[in-house]
Amino acid sequence: MQLHLKDIVSYAGTDYLVEGLLSYRVGRRKRLLARLIDGERVLWMEPLVDELDERVLLLEEVHDLDMTTPPPANIYYKGRTYLGVFAGQAQVATSGHTPGRSAGTCEVWRYRAASDTFIQIEAWPDGLVVLAGPSAHQGMLQILPAK
Repeated sequence: MQLHLKDIVSYAGTDYLVEGLLSYRVGRRKRLLARLIDGERVLWMEPLVDELDERVLLLEEVHDLDMTTPPPANIYYKGRTYLGVFAGQAQVATSGHTPGRSAGTCEVWRYRAASDTFIQIEAWPDGLVVLAGPSAHQGMLQILPAK
């Protein structure tokens, strides 16, 4: 699944504009987060990594999870226990509008809980960013390429 700036991602009855892209390289892993906006609402979407994937992540910034770094091995949040999936220093490239994040390096921790919900913690020079949210089956989204 390729995403580009100004594409439209239609999800759950809402059309989001792809306003920014973050490319993370943690070791051999390369991950992309797309900043999707609809008015004041902002989602961060991690598209499919390869043809075997069926689910995309849809994360939102959260401010009610008090966290320090490095975070613990497990996190209890909103009635779920999250277990660490991966962690490491990321080389980050940006394009478009990505407030609070810039090209360079950050530390990233990813956690997963039952029901395919995730937390991502990012330690940037300017502070922490905490994202949380579910995954969704690719069939629940429609990508409309930019014109």
